[in-house]
Amino acid sequence: MLWETMERVNRLRQQALADPEFIKAAKEHEDALKAMAKEEAIVRKKRLKAAQENKLNRGPKLLSDIYSESVFGANPTGEQH
Repeated sequence: MLWETMERVNRLRQQALADPEFIKAAKEHEDALKAMAKEEAIVRKKRLKAAQENKLNRGPKLLSDIYSESVFGANPTGEQH
């Protein structure tokens, strides 16, 4: 069963490779995939650059900003230790 399937697939592959229309369509598909990958790489680079610029523009976080909502020295239970 597996052997017959492999033979059938191989025959169909050979027929497709002999068909110039199939070769043309495959080449167009390959070009489209390459163009898509190139566009994705450009978008990825732009996002990375924007993130890096944003990080540089913000500067380091201040401890006062990090702990601005914290209340130190408060005893919510009211118990003495």
